[in-house]
Amino acid sequence: MTRTCAADGCDNPVPRRPGKIGRQPIYCSPACRPSRARPAVYVEAERADDSDDPSRGWEVRLRRGEHVVVLQRQLGRFSATALAADVLALLEGSPALAGQEGGTIE
Repeated sequence: MTRTCAADGCDNPVPRRPGKIGRQPIYCSPACRPSRARPAVYVEAERADDSDDPSRGWEVRLRRGEHVVVLQRQLGRFSATALAADVLALLEGSPALAGQEGGTIE
């Protein structure tokens, strides 16, 4: 019995793996496999459009799909980049942050 791909609108056959351990595939290719249920979280350090001070006009944001949270505004470029790197390491569970204490960015 030949199985067809579980993706909507795809009628391609799904290759069987007889004798293999684990679940049998239900999609014909990675292109038909649905992506994660939730979009990825992105950390952005960018210039703010409404800044009065060009030297401190950076902000750090978290973005998931259409949702955006501003973490900090009115930062210098290097402070914004450092904060974005720390937040990204925190989200990814980086061991480099273990034992570090947070501080105020001036």
